[in-house]
Amino acid sequence: MKDKVNEIKISYKERITSPFWQKISSSKDASELLYSHWNKNTIEVQESFKIVLLNNSNKVKGIYQLSQGGITGTMIDLRILFAVVLKTLSVAIILTHYVK
Repeated sequence: MKDKVNEIKISYKERITSPFWQKISSSKDASELLYSHWNKNTIEVQESFKIVLLNNSNKVKGIYQLSQGGITGTMIDLRILFAVVLKTLSVAIILTHYVK
């Protein structure tokens, strides 16, 4: 009898073509990129947690909002974090958490 194990099937679809990926060379680059993607109307009210997904050249493949909480906190699920990172074939990540 062959071993049988449940598995997740994953497909990769590039929605943002690689020539348009922004390179992150410093923490300032990352900060500016992230600030431009935060909702300015709720940034002072709700905590949120985002992941910047990078390739091996530190070019941004995408930004994923992992969670949005309340005034005093936000929760993340590590299973979802790892699933997003693995599914996007990211080589590096920047974890971000905005707190007032």
